Amino acid sequence: MRTVILGALIMLMTAFAVDAQNRSINFEQTKEWKKVVKKAKKEKKLIFVDCYTSWCGPCKMLANNVFTQDAVADYFNAHFVNAKYDMEKDADGVILKTQFAVKAFPTLVFVDPVTQKVVHRLVGAGSADWLIANAKVANDPQNNLSGLMKRYEAGERGAEFLSTYLSALASAYMTEEQGTVAVEYLGKLSDEQLATKENWELIKKYVSDPLSAPLKQVLANREKFYALAGKEVVEYKLENCLKGASMALSMWRPGQGSDFDERRNAEMLSYLLSIDHAAAPEALANLYTAAYIRKGDFRGLLDKMKEVLSYNLFRNGMGKDYFQRNIEALLLCDDKDLVEEGIAWIDRVCADTPDYFAKANLMNSKARLQTKIGDTLGADKSKMEEEKYAKEGERRSGGRAIRAMRMN
Repeated sequence: MRTVILGALIMLMTAFAVDAQNRSINFEQTKEWKKVVKKAKKEKKLIFVDCYTSWCGPCKMLANNVFTQDAVADYFNAHFVNAKYDMEKDADGVILKTQFAVKAFPTLVFVDPVTQKVVHRLVGAGSADWLIANAKVANDPQNNLSGLMKRYEAGERGAEFLSTYLSALASAYMTEEQGTVAVEYLGKLSDEQLATKENWELIKKYVSDPLSAPLKQVLANREKFYALAGKEVVEYKLENCLKGASMALSMWRPGQGSDFDERRNAEMLSYLLSIDHAAAPEALANLYTAAYIRKGDFRGLLDKMKEVLSYNLFRNGMGKDYFQRNIEALLLCDDKDLVEEGIAWIDRVCADTPDYFAKANLMNSKARLQTKIGDTLGADKSKMEEEKYAKEGERRSGGRAIRAMRMN
């Protein structure tokens, strides 16, 4: 009898121990959003919604490694009504994706059931401590994302508050809003006021538009910021912002569904011509070349490319990217002779290119242009060359490097 009782106790204790170590967030079984809302209203709790997709790796990491931790389960089960939706397959999930403005996965939102508005948002995955800390913020009406927005709209502008607000916007992946807030605050400061370590950190994290007042001040007063953060760090920020802004304009192509921003292009050209910075010539070259593509002047495009490449403007191998990006604009050209001229140019560049992955990319471009003019046999041969060069690149690297595949 003692043996039976002892055995039963051991089994009970084992079951309890397993259960204690495997608690998880209790997500509602129903997929009907209105039922989730009704329950949350009754319990007077926020709704925590895990917005996921079946193909999202970080979503699975959260589900398997974070939502299943005891501390997470205990906090969320006590303070929220929890729901999860596949944003692409669940009927209500598809609707909520738009309602909650979900743009990336995973997105975790905390929703007021009364208004059905998002009061706090997280994009991405993190640790259990990260999730619990943010869940506590979500339950704080003054400091969750919605509360911070209201405080900002009411005129609060203290340095500590702005740092908290910008961090919350960054966590929510609200890049446009965080840039606007940072520029509005920093743009009102004098050169002397701006040149502090705290403000540099805000600029480095949240300001990317080279035409904004803060970045113009940084470029004009580089020596002050070199002293704060080091020349290499400051120059890296300035170069990336100048190149990024010019690239965004030069990558525009007809038929994209949006009008070209002529005003910003003119402002960018004027600014680049007015500054003394190593990144300016390359940025200008990109903008001048793109103008021929927008006009449909492909003879002018090829001539401009030859002129630009003769100046040796590009650093860190960016000349290859310039060539390939612009030669592929011939996909928009209906003049067969010009397309064939571009194809022949690709062959010459490929012959002078030592990097085998770069050769593979050039053959990819060549095949696309050959397809454009109906040369299917030539395109097939170029695709074979592309594969050969890619394999040779992997072989020469000893398998340490693998060519990044194109998405188009």
